[in-house]
Amino acid sequence: MSPALLPALLGLTLLLPRVQALTCQSIAVDTVIKISELPFRWTAEKEKPCADGWGCQDVLMLTENGPEVYIVVIKGCTKEKDHEARVIKHRQGPGLSVTSYTRVCRQKDLCNNLSSTFPVWTLPPTAGADKEGEEEKEKMGCGEEGRSEELFL
Repeated sequence: MSPALLPALLGLTLLLPRVQALTCQSIAVDTVIKISELPFRWTAEKEKPCADGWGCQDVLMLTENGPEVYIVVIKGCTKEKDHEARVIKHRQGPGLSVTSYTRVCRQKDLCNNLSSTFPVWTLPPTAGADKEGEEEKEKMGCGEEGRSEELFL
């Protein structure tokens, strides 16, 4: 390689676009509330600059136990790959139910904009629920204790 070519190549690399560092919403919350108070809402008042190439994440976990629910919310930077909103029902009652929501994005600053439990919270069935629909769910293996179910939003 010619000695004159090296400085020219170095100069060209400085002109190439760099991966822009994102700014993400940042918060860590855990609280216990009554299920009747759902959906729960929060505001991420902090912003955090991420390392180059890192993305923004939303993590939400609901652990229902009787009339109460334990909520964990984490928002910030991550080096994990992008993925659309993913809801996983890790365990469904009776007794204890655990559901999580995760999302990783890099399309723009502050893209981790989840602000409530709405994507994972569902109303409890009413007393006169459709018995046929419940039987169909059982046939399909839905709602079995200890079963994980993954949903993509």
